[in-house]
Amino acid sequence: MKFSLVVPIYNDGALAEDFCREARRAFAERLGEDAVERELEVIFVDDGSRNDSLARLRKVAAELPFVKVVALSRNFGQHVAISCGYRHTRGDLVGYLNVDQEDPPDQVLVLADALAAGGHDIVGGLYEHRDIPLGQKITSHLFNVFMARLTGWDLPTNASTVRVMSRRFIDHYNALTEGSRFLPGLEVWLGFSYGHVVVRHQRRKVGTSSYNFRRRMRMATDSIISFSDYPLRLSVKVGLLVTALGLLITLAFVVDKLFFRELLPGYVSTLAAITVIGGAQIFVTGVGSLYIGRILAEVQARPLYVVRERIGDLPEA
Repeated sequence: MKFSLVVPIYNDGALAEDFCREARRAFAERLGEDAVERELEVIFVDDGSRNDSLARLRKVAAELPFVKVVALSRNFGQHVAISCGYRHTRGDLVGYLNVDQEDPPDQVLVLADALAAGGHDIVGGLYEHRDIPLGQKITSHLFNVFMARLTGWDLPTNASTVRVMSRRFIDHYNALTEGSRFLPGLEVWLGFSYGHVVVRHQRRKVGTSSYNFRRRMRMATDSIISFSDYPLRLSVKVGLLVTALGLLITLAFVVDKLFFRELLPGYVSTLAAITVIGGAQIFVTGVGSLYIGRILAEVQARPLYVVRERIGDLPEA
């Protein structure tokens, strides 16, 4: 059975050689040293790195026959890069994990065993403990909670990035046509049997993650707009709430004038009403504009990515 590992790279080419060494060791223990070259392929997708990552990947690919590289013309985003890698795979089982080895390569085999034992088409990892900074733990947890709330899908809040998928699952995933890619949402939408198993987590060996707070927020916004109409429904609720609030304030002024006192002209109530109503209008308009922008991108139907270079025996995709 052939394994394909898809590994996105963005300025992390320095970690590729050590990753391949660990992957080779893990698969040699399972398949045998002689079978690694035949039964394993590692596909690095360089997502427009701005350092010498591509040169490092070329060097690794020249030394290890099971390593292949797809270099994109610019940075298209992690989930698009992963989708590109999926389209270039030939394996019966396809795994996805990051090059930083927070999820060690040998955990792919743990997930593959769970996939076979449970009859699943996709198996993802779960963390019992994650050795990362507290701030990153909080933001990751909140993102998963919000996505579960906004989409209505049961996404585990302690889910890892590593996963293993059957060829059938990958073929159906590759048939999807939308330009907006949020992998966890698409995985659930496809409807195949999904399992989870606890995996081991370790600290990143070198450097720090390129996913800073700004990039996380951008990914969260893109994911929510791509997979949920809840913000649109929320904007309607906000509009109704502001309208109801305005009617109540108006009624209060009328009752006060008729039965209690003659109102003096003032600016406080007027300013408050303008601020509340104006803010609600801007919010509703902004939410609608995000969706319109996403519709424009989908209607333009541009390619999901542009490949600059392929290294190794890879299919056109």
